[in-house]
Amino acid sequence: MKKPYLSELLKRYLHNDCTEGEAWTVEQWYEARDVPRPAALTPAETAATKAKMWRQVQAQMQPQPALWHSPVLRWAAAAILVLGVGLSMLVALQRPAVGTKAALGRAAVVRFNAANGWITCTNPTTKATTVALADGSTVALQPNSRLRYPKRFDGPERCVTLSGEAFFEVAHDPRHPFRVLTDKLETTVLGTSFTVRAFPGQADAAVMVRTGRVRVAPSPTPLADAQRATPPAIVLLPNQQVVYSAVAPELRRELVAQPAQLAPQLLTFDERPVAEVLASLQAAYGVPILYDGAALANCTVSLAFGQESLFDKLDLLCKTLGASYEREDEKIVFRSRGCHSE
Repeated sequence: MKKPYLSELLKRYLHNDCTEGEAWTVEQWYEARDVPRPAALTPAETAATKAKMWRQVQAQMQPQPALWHSPVLRWAAAAILVLGVGLSMLVALQRPAVGTKAALGRAAVVRFNAANGWITCTNPTTKATTVALADGSTVALQPNSRLRYPKRFDGPERCVTLSGEAFFEVAHDPRHPFRVLTDKLETTVLGTSFTVRAFPGQADAAVMVRTGRVRVAPSPTPLADAQRATPPAIVLLPNQQVVYSAVAPELRRELVAQPAQLAPQLLTFDERPVAEVLASLQAAYGVPILYDGAALANCTVSLAFGQESLFDKLDLLCKTLGASYEREDEKIVFRSRGCHSE
């Protein structure tokens, strides 16, 4: 607040010309200094009481008469006093009420607990949190997830355990494979980036690879399920994922929902063979695209792709040719009736 406003506030209060909120602010200052506030007074008594209060304000404003002789300085002192009242009330309003302290203690915050050389990070918040591991790897731990990892990686393997979902960017170290253990899957890599999703209580789990190669196998079968056949491990390539069902159980290799372009490159074609376009898309995304070369022998297109997803690019190509495609596991099958040469 500026000093002119504070001066005007005190004047208006003394003349019964302020709002309820402004009056409350000034009167709180009086009450804080043990000045009694009458419940019901006549107009004459009210005026007398306010005059008395004002004299008290003036007395506190003039502890050294020579120093406080100037009216401007007196108003400045009043401004400081009222400002102090405002700050005191702000603190009081922000102070938790009785019974809320425990609720504040339960606020959702990322927690790190260390014991016996291991650290457990729990993320009960609504946003991902980044965890830096001792080997230079990083983990984006998603909400409602927990990661347990060593302070230092001393053994032949770098091993962490996960409950929930996390995206891993693993520092390359061929001599020390990196393993992520969940209650359903074991994922082993040398250096890559991938996502593991395995929430407790859910029958399915998944591993999605962005870069590199990842080996995924079911976690060791409990003794109670020893009779079940264990599916063999699967090696995943970029833009592939494996989905594990504990009900079957089985490992299903698929394409990720939105394949990422592995390396930036210009995808512009001017009357180029369709086979060349498909080969370029396959190289850009690392996704196998199967097609009938004989049917496309006479097909050429002119297209300039931008930031569209892989499937949007294929949709555009199909509209141009009157073709179609479908996903089959980790592959794309492109179908066309061909083009007739003129």
